Amino acid sequence: MRALDSYIFKMTQKPIFHKEFFAKMHMFKELEHVDVEDLSMLKLLGLPITKYNNYAFTLETLTTPIMQGKFCIVDIETNGSKPLLNQIIEIGAVMIENGKEVGEFSSLVKTDILPDSIEQLTGITLSELQHAPSLNSVLEGFRLFIKDAVFVAHNVNFDYYFISHNLEEAGFGPLLNRRLDTIDLARKCIEAPKYGLSSLTEHLGIAFENHHRALYDAKATAQVFFKALENIPEEVQSVEQLIAFTKPQNQRKKKEKTNRSTTTGTSL
Repeated sequence: MRALDSYIFKMTQKPIFHKEFFAKMHMFKELEHVDVEDLSMLKLLGLPITKYNNYAFTLETLTTPIMQGKFCIVDIETNGSKPLLNQIIEIGAVMIENGKEVGEFSSLVKTDILPDSIEQLTGITLSELQHAPSLNSVLEGFRLFIKDAVFVAHNVNFDYYFISHNLEEAGFGPLLNRRLDTIDLARKCIEAPKYGLSSLTEHLGIAFENHHRALYDAKATAQVFFKALENIPEEVQSVEQLIAFTKPQNQRKKKEKTNRSTTTGTSL
């Protein structure tokens, strides 16, 4: 996790005074070319910042009900697994607002490098990619599409940091969006033998075609997301509570508490 992410997380715990916020944001290397005192710019980078009062900032996700939230379900295909060495070759995304799908984003990305293994896995050909839009134009379009929605994906850190790195390299600034992993959410809400996307969709009876194509994977992930939301605890009401609920450490704490209770009960 970036130090920047840790500081944004701090905003979920309490409002932060304007002066402290601006001073701290000026210190992050990822934001050295960003006017961090321009709130509209921070929102464009994905941070759902809002004024708490005349003296402090907070996040909109803390008070936004889940069914009124904005969630962007994302999937990418790449020509390798390392952001520093490899490139995105396709981005697909589905926008959810007020509990409904309201938009889609999909594009291949120009490149001259496509390993045979990736072509066989995705069905994407080098010829298609050589005539696709440039990486910068696709990233710009994606940035305008996602805005400050919650970034949702199956194994979210891979997609999130891959895109964020590419955005920084292109001079567009990093992603600051709140994020949510549907693997972790599904593990909390859905009983299944496996939690890979293809296994999970098969278990749930979700129609799934063209696996390893970005938009189709994003659409399948959106259906998993909706299915999981049917089983969230009643006390999970806001978007930020949903994000916190999915965190694996919350599950570990619950297990540790249960184990301590069991041990205590046995000793008595």
